[in-house]
Amino acid sequence: MKTLVISDVHLGNASGLDIYAGGGELAALLDAHHEPPVRVIFNGDTVDFLMNGDPLELTVERAVRQAEAIVASPDAAATFAALGRLLSAGGECIVRLGNHDIELALPEVQAVFRAALQADDVASRMQFVFGDAPMVVSYGGAQVLITHGDHCDPWNTVDYERLPSADGSAPRTSGRFAYPAGSRLVKTILNPLKTEHRLRFSDLLKPDFQGAVLTALAVEPAAVKEVFGMGTSRIMWQLFKDMRGGFAFDEGVEEQEDLGLGDLLEEIDLSPKERGLLKAVVDPNRMSFGVGGPELPLATRRKLIRKGLEMYARWHRTAAGDTGSKYFSLQPAPDELGEARRLAGKFGADVVLMGHTHAARWAEEQDVLYANTGTWIWLMRLPAPDASDEDWANYLEELDRNPTLEENAQVHARTERLLTVVTLEPALTGGVYVGMGEWVPGEGLTVLREARVQPGR
Repeated sequence: MKTLVISDVHLGNASGLDIYAGGGELAALLDAHHEPPVRVIFNGDTVDFLMNGDPLELTVERAVRQAEAIVASPDAAATFAALGRLLSAGGECIVRLGNHDIELALPEVQAVFRAALQADDVASRMQFVFGDAPMVVSYGGAQVLITHGDHCDPWNTVDYERLPSADGSAPRTSGRFAYPAGSRLVKTILNPLKTEHRLRFSDLLKPDFQGAVLTALAVEPAAVKEVFGMGTSRIMWQLFKDMRGGFAFDEGVEEQEDLGLGDLLEEIDLSPKERGLLKAVVDPNRMSFGVGGPELPLATRRKLIRKGLEMYARWHRTAAGDTGSKYFSLQPAPDELGEARRLAGKFGADVVLMGHTHAARWAEEQDVLYANTGTWIWLMRLPAPDASDEDWANYLEELDRNPTLEENAQVHARTERLLTVVTLEPALTGGVYVGMGEWVPGEGLTVLREARVQPGR
């Protein structure tokens, strides 16, 4: 059976917080793969339970209400109806949990999405699987490992031990489930930046939260300061705790995650005066919201925007300009390849497929074929990291004028999408054909990369 592997769709409830970029295209992709029947593996973050204003607490009632809001949105409704048609045609579906949709562990939530298939007779063929261990599938003797990728991201590692099992049984370890730091940061900082201050771009600078905060700080420092005040002193303290002469927002707070923004600020050439102004801007005990409060000079803001966007560009390996929608460089970083090799060695895999980072990747190595399936959310098209000060200033000034990224006002700060999927198909004479395709509206699935992998690579 041919398999489609799709990661990081982030279907939401059609609110202003949504980041899904696929429109009706995911439904079209599924409808195009009924014959012969296919298996679809959603490899984490298929739906997004963080894109709302609810408290971050795992309760059945709240999770069911959020799930019902998601399936009521037009894009999600069309997607699940198309998935129901695929299952009715003999297909299969496996939904692996990611760090944005851990609520899928609850049977009551699973029931909401099964009902959205509009195909009761085959709804049981949509399986929900934890992401605490990779999935290893054999194709023509070749071993393919599939994992979301949050396992190597300490900000977003899910405490599966304290989640109810996917079959409804009790958690494996007693104690209250705690959301990972990344989820708390989305809720307490990124969401309010969007809802209260219209800084839509802050949520599209993922997965690099530090770069998002620096960029937002450059565009609207008072907004970031206000949002931090709305959040917790723990988060604020962690963000800046490594900065020389750091902030004492809560001296008694217990040290937890090191979010490392202080180290990054040390890389920026800030004068003592600029450092003092930055401290005054973000310190909730020292800044007035009213007229006359300290502001960062444009030159200082340019330094921050450069560092923030350089970080984002480095993470995503963007290739802006003539490449159009294919603005990702598919070449993975050494640490990505290193993790793929580690997993391949540990689990005896010939192919390693991951998601989570939102950056499509492809590398054919002697010991492993590694692919990252990318994302179906909006991402930003950026200047090159070595662009001139004028280029970065123009980018900053446009974000200042167009923080909601209205399409008709985009010149320098552009949003783009690259709707990618990895395909797996057993070869008749052994091994597996692996392909990376881009779903192009009106055209179908365009092959970006493909390879045949023999067993024991």
